[in-house]
Amino acid sequence: MTSRLEEDLTCPICHDLFREPVVLSCSHSFCKKLLTRSSLKPGPEEPGADVRRAEDQAAAEPLCRLHSEKLRIFCLDHQQPICLVCRDSRTHKDHRFSPIEEVTSDLREQLEVSVKLLQDKLKVLTERKELFKDSAAHITAQTQQTEKQIRDQFEKLHQFLLEEEQSRMKALREEEQQKTQNMKDKIVAVSREIETVSKTIAEAEEQLRASDSSFLLQYKTIVERVQRCHLVEEPKIEQEL
Repeated sequence: MTSRLEEDLTCPICHDLFREPVVLSCSHSFCKKLLTRSSLKPGPEEPGADVRRAEDQAAAEPLCRLHSEKLRIFCLDHQQPICLVCRDSRTHKDHRFSPIEEVTSDLREQLEVSVKLLQDKLKVLTERKELFKDSAAHITAQTQQTEKQIRDQFEKLHQFLLEEEQSRMKALREEEQQKTQNMKDKIVAVSREIETVSKTIAEAEEQLRASDSSFLLQYKTIVERVQRCHLVEEPKIEQEL
């Protein structure tokens, strides 16, 4: 009798006890909350699309896997929703129960708090990601700027070294020309000295072969020439290199 009475007091759409039941002209009874949408109103009309959608939604709700009954209460000991048949079974004997609506409300609030925390964390992570992206862009820009500065510095250094090389090479060539000309002048001077010394030697040797009287007459002149040749300072080549 209890089951039959309970069946009579159960809405065929939401499978829950009637809440403000409304009787239609077809003698079907439904919860008033299911008949408040669009064109379906209490009266002689047949259930419309909204009722069918409500029936489909109710049919889609999970049922008890053991008894195929609507899950009406929540077992606090097992932390799971159960049907009324499960409540009266030995499995849930002496257990604590709570209406699904109350548990759902509490758990929704807890989940909403957790979701809010996750949303805050997501915001922080997003801001941190943007900060990292800005830092990466700054590092790239800074690297490019430093790279340009290095190139500019080495280009200036290269230009300086090139100019320094050209200047030193020019000075080296001028020094070479100067020293070469100096050597040429010394060669000319030495050649003249060689010619003079050779001539003096030839004249002295000629007087050495002359007769006594001729030797004596020319001796003083020859000796002066020989002495002048000895007085000529020989060029020091090492100092010129």
